[in-house]
Amino acid sequence: MALNFSSIEAFVAENRERIKDKALLRHERYSMLSGLRDKLQRSLDDYNRFENELTSLVVDKIKKAKSYGELNRYHRRAVSGIEAYFKEEDTVMDIHDLFRIVRDDITVRTLALVEEEMKREGYGYPPSGYVWVGLGSEGRDEQTLMTDQDNMILFDETRDDFGTDYLRDECYKHYKTTGIEDGFAKVTEKNVLDYYYQIFAGKVVERLHEVGFEKCKGGVMPSNTKWRGSLTDWRERIQERIIHERGIFESLDVIILTDARPIAGDRSLLQALIEEFLVLLRNNKFVMKDFYTSAVLMPTALSFFGNFKTEKNGEYRGKMNIKLHGWAPLILAVRMVAITNGIFDTNTVRRIRLLRDKNVIKKDMEIDLIDAYLIFVRLRILNQIKNKTGKQSDMNYLNPDLLVSEEQGKLRKAMKTVEVFQKYIEQNLLFGQPF
Repeated sequence: MALNFSSIEAFVAENRERIKDKALLRHERYSMLSGLRDKLQRSLDDYNRFENELTSLVVDKIKKAKSYGELNRYHRRAVSGIEAYFKEEDTVMDIHDLFRIVRDDITVRTLALVEEEMKREGYGYPPSGYVWVGLGSEGRDEQTLMTDQDNMILFDETRDDFGTDYLRDECYKHYKTTGIEDGFAKVTEKNVLDYYYQIFAGKVVERLHEVGFEKCKGGVMPSNTKWRGSLTDWRERIQERIIHERGIFESLDVIILTDARPIAGDRSLLQALIEEFLVLLRNNKFVMKDFYTSAVLMPTALSFFGNFKTEKNGEYRGKMNIKLHGWAPLILAVRMVAITNGIFDTNTVRRIRLLRDKNVIKKDMEIDLIDAYLIFVRLRILNQIKNKTGKQSDMNYLNPDLLVSEEQGKLRKAMKTVEVFQKYIEQNLLFGQPF
């Protein structure tokens, strides 16, 4: 499709001398520009064809799907199509955008199907407003070919007169078997509400797995109590960790929550929570200092002399983990500097651009950080394509010796950029004015 500026660049390269020729007649200039116009029109036609096929063959069918099997089929079709698109276009940002469109729609449809399941089984439709939230790469709009579930659910409290008889009976049975309930009088309306969303969230997690979203190995899913709760629950959970340094939430969970993005439901619920959360986090200098320290101490895979540090033993001998020693340090560093400066967008590239807009970083640093991000993600996508039948951990490891010299140079510069930015954090945030 070549929907980029390669046609213009090729045109300029091929006609550089003729463009400077002051003796060209008008019909000669017209002929040259007509050739460029035709090439550009073909690219635009290909683009329209691609968008129409994406809508008709994937997006529209997702929205009308009646089963999880259909959604799985459309997801696999989308992944295959987007992979082919990447091989032709080689553009990371489009890959992120396309997967956001497809996977958000799959999630929305899955939630609707689960709501119908809950109704059929006697639990009823959701008794209150809720919002299904993306975390991790899903929350940052940075998904690639491989995905897993990183989600939370936030639901609103509701009036007392809700819930089907079946829901209440099942809730009472549940609390009896777990030893919490000795008599019906002890089960509160809040218990019934919590139980509904426990069942609902558990079903959604299983159904998303069916449609092709792998379960999170770290347990960041609302089937886990930690990632499910009412607005009051979430407020208490956050305050317990940030203010009192206790509770079921841990420091890593706080970092994960900073990337929260609403996928479906009542977005105002998340907005209210996240605004309070980020202000609370930003104003707690002790917690922020711990996060800055973590960002600074995450090493890249560059040695002191600028060589790549690889594994010395084991199955990944001679390889380096580009996620752990390149991509992750960059994501964390940008995230913390953005929050410090009141930037609450979740996308890494947008965070970088907003830092430049606020004059926190210079133009050269903005360009270098974005280039570094794109290099890391591009190499991870290429690894995913090469190792799609292997373990998920295989996709984060690459052998730098197999990269051509130019690619090695770009990767080396990307890691050096991360180290320079870490130095900035160390000098200006750890030992600068904020502390």
